[in-house]
Amino acid sequence: MKKRIRIIASLLRARISRQLIYRASFWTAFWVDMFVFVMQLLVFSAIYTRIESIAGWTLPHMAIFMGTFTMLDGLYMCTYFFGVLNIPDKIRSGGLDLYLTKPDYTLFLLSVERMNFGSILITIPGALMVAWGAGQLGIHLTLGLFLGYALIFTIMYLLMYCLMVVLRVPAFWLLRTQAFNELESALVDFSFRIPGVALRGVWKALLYVALPYGLMATFPTQFLTGTLELRHWLLAIGVLAGFWVLMLVLWRSGVKHYGSASS
Repeated sequence: MKKRIRIIASLLRARISRQLIYRASFWTAFWVDMFVFVMQLLVFSAIYTRIESIAGWTLPHMAIFMGTFTMLDGLYMCTYFFGVLNIPDKIRSGGLDLYLTKPDYTLFLLSVERMNFGSILITIPGALMVAWGAGQLGIHLTLGLFLGYALIFTIMYLLMYCLMVVLRVPAFWLLRTQAFNELESALVDFSFRIPGVALRGVWKALLYVALPYGLMATFPTQFLTGTLELRHWLLAIGVLAGFWVLMLVLWRSGVKHYGSASS
């Protein structure tokens, strides 16, 4: 673990130095991302002028939901998003050969090599949204509440990683995987706009278990607002464990199938 932390720290310093050379691009990406999230919050604000709640959630609930999604988006885009996104290209081009010289760290190195420090700044407006929503609901932050929220947030962060990798490893067997990117984008966009508490029937089964994007911001919001039950914790941990195992099985199977650039 210490070795991996040192690798992340070294890569992060290198990426920051490189990105700050192009400051205009660095800050443009930040403002564009923040504008998207703020516009989404304004849309919900307009909706709530006509209705009182959505599945029992008022505007402050939705602010926490949006803020959580914003922080999650900023954190995973800062760390593993761009690296995982590039895995199919590494497989098709033979670039994976270089990483296989350290098989214990192959997936880890691929995931963190393209960290984008600018994205972490998006977590600031996200935290402000969460703080505003919590204040409006009269939620008093305690150490236990903070640690519980951080724990369920971390589970969602790791689950998103597993989902991203699972949708990229088919590149070991398929030449075209763009459809998986489009599926992921559609599901993220849908879950970003519709909280999980509003899902019913087959949609809930799909977005809570099969493709659990519906959990991402919903469960942390439910925890912070006191509605997350034990069964929700068990579901979150179980889904994460299941996708973590699936990710490792698919990855190892894919590496065995991989024929390197020579083939």
